[in-house]
Amino acid sequence: MSRESKQPPPKAGKASKADRPAGRAARRRTGRKSAVTGSAKGRGAGKGTGRTTGGVRPMLTSRAAILALVVCVIALSLAYPLREYVAQRAQIAQLQEDRARMEESVLDLRERERELTQDEYVEREARARLHYQYPGETAYIVIPPDSEDDDEAETGPSEPWFTTLWRSVEEADSPPPDDGL
Repeated sequence: MSRESKQPPPKAGKASKADRPAGRAARRRTGRKSAVTGSAKGRGAGKGTGRTTGGVRPMLTSRAAILALVVCVIALSLAYPLREYVAQRAQIAQLQEDRARMEESVLDLRERERELTQDEYVEREARARLHYQYPGETAYIVIPPDSEDDDEAETGPSEPWFTTLWRSVEEADSPPPDDGL
């Protein structure tokens, strides 16, 4: 018995494996049209007919268009979350700076609170800032001449605070002169 007799007979309408051409090489030899491009694959095919051949593919295939669409959808879907992420990172950095500034302020205020609980510091500040004296002490305030207005701006006011306050109260009681407006 031969090999051919062992194989079942081919069904009607279907070619057996031996009858089918094998792969691309067989298609090139037979000059069949490709399903992808729709043109003949042989080099000599189409000469003199005015058609261009030689495997020219269209610029944008349907697969490339779908891939481009998918890439655009992914890029657009990631754009908003990425923008929010960057904005939140900037906000976190700003809040960390604010927190560091607040912690420094708290440390300064605790130091000031500690100083104000000491009687010697409070007495020194009352004498320097408010010009307080003990009974029996005499306070001297040196007022520079008016010609040295430039020095006063640099060193601060030379008169006590209560004098400035009383002067502002007196000016508030007297109405400004009427200019006829």
